[in-house]
Amino acid sequence: MKRKIIRISLFILGGILGLLLLYKLYLSYLPELRLLTNFDHHNEELLVKMVRSHGIEDLAFLFVLNAICVAIPGLSNGIFCVLNGILYGPAFGFIINWISDILGQIILMELLRKLYDLRNISHSKIYKLLTTQKYPMIALTIGYLIPFIPSATVSYVNVMINKKQFKKQIIPIIIGVAPFAYIYAYGGDSILHLDSSRIIKAVIMFIVIALIAAVILLIMKSLKKHAKKA
Repeated sequence: MKRKIIRISLFILGGILGLLLLYKLYLSYLPELRLLTNFDHHNEELLVKMVRSHGIEDLAFLFVLNAICVAIPGLSNGIFCVLNGILYGPAFGFIINWISDILGQIILMELLRKLYDLRNISHSKIYKLLTTQKYPMIALTIGYLIPFIPSATVSYVNVMINKKQFKKQIIPIIIGVAPFAYIYAYGGDSILHLDSSRIIKAVIMFIVIALIAAVILLIMKSLKKHAKKA
């Protein structure tokens, strides 16, 4: 019961902190939002310049927001990853997304160890899919890569497989979160420039990578079953 109260409190505090940071960003970018409501292609260059003229303070707010949304089960960081692409471009936005994703996943693993009964997650289909693979480290990497799989489940499997071996825990996170950290940033930059062809390309990349990753997981599971029968 004590763990449950702490989990709920953290979720509420995280949500409140996230809303406060989001409101601060809203006030900071209010001039740009007003320009966007009266947008035409003649002021596109001015809008891009205004959006990307903000300093380290706003960057820090978004970094913390992204890490919080990754670290607290039930929250999603996708919108902030896209926002990083809008505000900082595909390259720098990717770096912010990537590093904050990694930090959030590390915090999430610690929260899972201390505040959750990990046996409850072991009944999920995702847990069984990831733990019945011939190559668990590859499966973990793919698990972090697929945005439709809950991070808490993947992190739980990571904790169970790699115990307290931090180097082994961090490798699949570093590799797994990178592709979508870039796609979100690329998509955000495309939205700012109202480039419909790039937006469509980002959506296609998102779907294709997720599908390929899911197919690889299923193939690996199938290969392990055949190996056991043989």
